[in-house]
Amino acid sequence: MTGLLGALLPAVPLVAGLAGLLLPPAPRGAGTGADPARRVAVGLGVAGAAGALLVAVALLARVGPPVETSTTWVELGGLRVTLGVRLDGAAALVAVAVAAVALAVQVYSVGYLRRGPHDDVEVDHRYPPYAAQISLFTAAMLLVVVAGDLIMLLVGWEVMGLCSYLLIAHDRRLPGAPAAAMKAFLVTRVGDVGFLLGIALLGVSAGSFRIVDVLAHDHATGTLTAACLLLLAGVAGKSAQFPLHTWLPDAMAGPTPVSALIHAATMVAAGVYAVARLYPLFERAPAALAVLGVLASVTLLLGALAATAQDDLKRVLAWSTVSQLGYMTGALAVGSPSAALFHLLTHAAFKALLFLAAGAVIHAVGTTLMSRMGGLRSAMPVTFWCTAVGLGALAGVPPLAGFWSKDGVLAAAQAAALDSAGPAPAWVGWLVWLAGLAGVAVTAWYATRLLLLRSSARPGCRCSTRTTRQR
Repeated sequence: MTGLLGALLPAVPLVAGLAGLLLPPAPRGAGTGADPARRVAVGLGVAGAAGALLVAVALLARVGPPVETSTTWVELGGLRVTLGVRLDGAAALVAVAVAAVALAVQVYSVGYLRRGPHDDVEVDHRYPPYAAQISLFTAAMLLVVVAGDLIMLLVGWEVMGLCSYLLIAHDRRLPGAPAAAMKAFLVTRVGDVGFLLGIALLGVSAGSFRIVDVLAHDHATGTLTAACLLLLAGVAGKSAQFPLHTWLPDAMAGPTPVSALIHAATMVAAGVYAVARLYPLFERAPAALAVLGVLASVTLLLGALAATAQDDLKRVLAWSTVSQLGYMTGALAVGSPSAALFHLLTHAAFKALLFLAAGAVIHAVGTTLMSRMGGLRSAMPVTFWCTAVGLGALAGVPPLAGFWSKDGVLAAAQAAALDSAGPAPAWVGWLVWLAGLAGVAVTAWYATRLLLLRSSARPGCRCSTRTTRQR
C-alpha cells in the first residue's frame, strides 16, 4: 500500500497537468466568469494539488522503515534502469511541504491572475496552460522526492527545468521575462551536464541506477569523488549555489505565485534534497563535502549581502533564498542532512508566506520598489503581520521555526569544527559556522529594513494604488 501511495504522489498532479494542457485558450475579451476553460483549469489545478497533499499526508501517516518497490524497465549489457519508488520519513515530509505549497499557489493564483474590467487580458487569457504547468512542476518535484532510480530522478529534475522556463516567461507583457526564463534555463543546464555525467558514472560503476544499489556498491575512491563533484555541479545550478546562482534573482520577472513555488518547495529545494538522498555517497567523498562547504559559505554570505542592497521587494526575497540555500548546503557539508532538511521544510513555510504576502502588496500598490511603498501596517494590516511573521522566521527570531532550524545548522557546523571525526575536514565546520553567524546578523538587518520600508508612511509612497502590471 505504501508503494502504491508513493506512485500516486506524482501521478495525481501529472494527470491534472496533462489534462489542463488540452484545454483551449480563453477567447480574448471574455469575462472571467464566462470562460469555461478557465473554470476547468482552476478545478484541475486545485484538485491535482489537493489530491497530492492528501496522498502525501496518508503516506506520512503510514511510512515507517524505508520502503522500496521497483520493476526493471530496461536492461542493457547488465546495466539496469528501473521504475519504482523509495520512501522514508524524509521523503514523506518533503512531499507534504511540496504539495501544501503547490495547493496554496494554485488557490492564490485564481485571484492573483483574475481579469478585471480594466485589466490587460494577456496573462489571464493564458490561465489554462499556466495552471497546467504549475501542476506539472509539482509532479516533477514529487517525482524527484519519491524516485527509487537515478534515471527517474533525472527525469523529474529536467522536467522541472522546462516548467520553470515556461512559467517564468508566462507574463509576455514584461520585456525581461523571456530573457530571465532563458537565463534560468541555460544556467541550470550548465550544471545539469555535470549532474548527468555524475549519474552515468555512478550507474556504470554500480551496474544499476537503483538508488539502493548505488548506495550499497563499493565504488572506487576516485570514481566516487569524481561522481560526487559532478553531482554538485547540478546541485549548484538547481539550488542556486555560487557561481551558478545568478539566474534566481532574475527569475523574479515571472508571476509572484510562481516565485513562491520555485523558492519555497520546488526547483531550488531539489538540489538540497538530492544530496540528502544520496548522502551515504558524499560521506565517503570528503573532498566533495569540502568543496560543498566552500560553495555554501560563499553563497550564504553573498546572498545575504546582496539582499541588503536591493530596492525591489521580490529581489530582496530572491537573494534571501540564495542565502538560506547556503545554510542548507552548509549543513550537508558538515555532515548533518537532518539539519539541512529541517531548514528546507521551515524555509518552505516562511518563504511561501513571504512571497504570497509580497504578491498581495504588489497587486495593491502597483510597484515592486520598496522605496515607493509605505503605510501598509494600517492600509493592509493582515498582510503586514503575515510579512512580519515570515521575516521573523527568516531572521531566526525565537520561538519561530526558522530560529530552531537555523540553530540546528549552526550547532551542526560547530560540532563538526570541534570534532575532527566527521565526514568533512574540521576547517569546513569552522568556515560554515563563521559564515552562518555572519549571515544571521546580515539577515536580521535586511529583514528589519524590509519591514520598516513597508510599514512607515513617507511622502510619495503608495498604499492602495492599483495597477494591472502584476508580477
